Amino acid sequence: MNENIYAALCACFGLSPMSEDASILIREAWQDPENNPRPPRDADVIYYSVLPDPAAREDPPAYVGENPAAASHVPAVSRFTAWSLQVVCYGPQALENAKRIRSLLFLDGAGYPRATLRKAGIRPVPDPPAPVLLHEPEGSLWRRRADLTVSLRMVEKETHPARRGAVALPPAVVIHH
Repeated sequence: MNENIYAALCACFGLSPMSEDASILIREAWQDPENNPRPPRDADVIYYSVLPDPAAREDPPAYVGENPAAASHVPAVSRFTAWSLQVVCYGPQALENAKRIRSLLFLDGAGYPRATLRKAGIRPVPDPPAPVLLHEPEGSLWRRRADLTVSLRMVEKETHPARRGAVALPPAVVIHH
């Protein structure tokens, strides 16, 4: 899922996910906040992480019956699970970058972020809250930081093995003595 989020964030800035510029600008957040590297104050950097959204109500599963047209005849259960995309932007353009992600993440069409997410079964929930601008102390100076949270719904499908028919009775064998 993270590679799809990364590709969508790159699309917000018109960057190829394989480019060096994308890897410098957009990075996955470090899980250990004590030892994370700090970029220079004048460099724009975007960190992201995808976390389960505990506040979201889980949608009930939708049961899809057997499809006679399909060769497998496998019943499936699909459900939407709730996730939260946390984006933290640092640097002089922190707020502008967060606003750009907030507005462009929902653009649809070939090459746009929403199409990239939709192919992976990820649906961003429209109208996320506005980014919040913060100032973090760094030594005797301040660092600009903008936080953005976008709720996501992900389609998960579970397939169940096909039902087996009743077992036929074994043939009776009569043994004569």
